[in-house]
Amino acid sequence: MRQSLRASLGLLAMSLTVPLGHGLRQPISLEPPAGFSFTGYWQCSGSFAGSGREHRYVYHGEPSADGKWIDLTETDIEPKGYVGRYELGRDASHDKLVFIDMNSAGYGIFDSPGWDGLTLTVTSTEVLRYSSESPKNRFLYTVHDPQHFDVEWQIQKSGAWAPGDLQHCAAQRPRLAVNFTVDGSAMMMGLGKMTSSLSR
Repeated sequence: MRQSLRASLGLLAMSLTVPLGHGLRQPISLEPPAGFSFTGYWQCSGSFAGSGREHRYVYHGEPSADGKWIDLTETDIEPKGYVGRYELGRDASHDKLVFIDMNSAGYGIFDSPGWDGLTLTVTSTEVLRYSSESPKNRFLYTVHDPQHFDVEWQIQKSGAWAPGDLQHCAAQRPRLAVNFTVDGSAMMMGLGKMTSSLSR
């Protein structure tokens, strides 16, 4: 009798513990996940949902001069031609994040309550100034680790979010670092020759 009662109590405790564990969520934060930053160079690749066409670009992030914003530049490799600039910063007065999208078609302002765990969702506001009509849209940034994140662009259709573009991004070393090494070696060789000729 006692054993069956203990077993029943054990099962009851497990049934209560599991839902409570799943119900615990990290609070929304204006700070990115620990160890992650958009700063640096990122190689991104994926495809457009509608056509399946390949989409690749280079992302570059760096802090603004005053350190209050992150400047992001998207330079498309395939298909070529598109260059977009984005600004991500904190609106302290409203306790939220602001994301500004600027490109040749115009600009749009997005906002977000913050990072929900590993995902940041920025949704377009009524402030959209593009050359052609644009539906409500959003970007979802999901961090996997400090070296990898995904970014998905979605558009609103009939009240639901539809996929538009999904990219997988990986950190890369800046090309300038490689070129600097080569150029530095060449410069040292040139200085050596110049010093040798002067000593003569």
